[in-house]
Amino acid sequence: MQKLHIISYNKQSIKLLIKKNKLSKNYKLSFDKKNLLGLVSIPYYVSFKSGLEFANENVKWLFEEINKILPLVLINHNASLLILGKRMKIIFEEDNFNKVYIKNNQVIIISHKDGHKKIFKKWINCQILNQSKNYVDIISRSLDLNIKAIKISNSFSYWGSCNSAGIIHLNWRLIFAPTKILKYIIVHELCHLKEFNHTKNFWLLVKRFCPDYKNQILWLKKNDNYLYRIRFD
Repeated sequence: MQKLHIISYNKQSIKLLIKKNKLSKNYKLSFDKKNLLGLVSIPYYVSFKSGLEFANENVKWLFEEINKILPLVLINHNASLLILGKRMKIIFEEDNFNKVYIKNNQVIIISHKDGHKKIFKKWINCQILNQSKNYVDIISRSLDLNIKAIKISNSFSYWGSCNSAGIIHLNWRLIFAPTKILKYIIVHELCHLKEFNHTKNFWLLVKRFCPDYKNQILWLKKNDNYLYRIRFD
């Protein structure tokens, strides 16, 4: 069971979804970055009214979380974004064929009608895969790992993941970060297949391939919310 509410703070409306959870024993408040939504989990026997009161008691936190993501950065014609480590302008042009190319610090997306964003997203995925493949191969060989596939993720909670089946996932928004960040995420995830926790040995292994990894962590801490702002719609 769940109910959707709108609460207000500092003249700003905040969407709130209250869910009853049979396994929950406590109230829990979180923020959904993807949908810009406050989430309240309450025990099954608790009333929705009590859940709403709990949210209102913590509305300042919700307000602060949502404003870490706002304003959204929409991928549109004439938008200026850091792409592949360089500041570039996105240009939509119309024609009967589909093409994406870079010229004079512009990413030019050619498509008919309203297909530009779809074409551009495919291009981003290909760029991430192309940028990653050789580096993944080099690191995995050095660590004696068998990586079978690289897949693109749309996660709002992690930048990369890797599992024992030999599949690595990389967030498509990494295209808007410096190239060093993508390399660090690859190293981080592959090293986890040798050292499963964030132990001293894990970080020593990361340092072997990425000596300045602390700088990459710092960059992500400062800019992760900015990257999550970037949306196609």
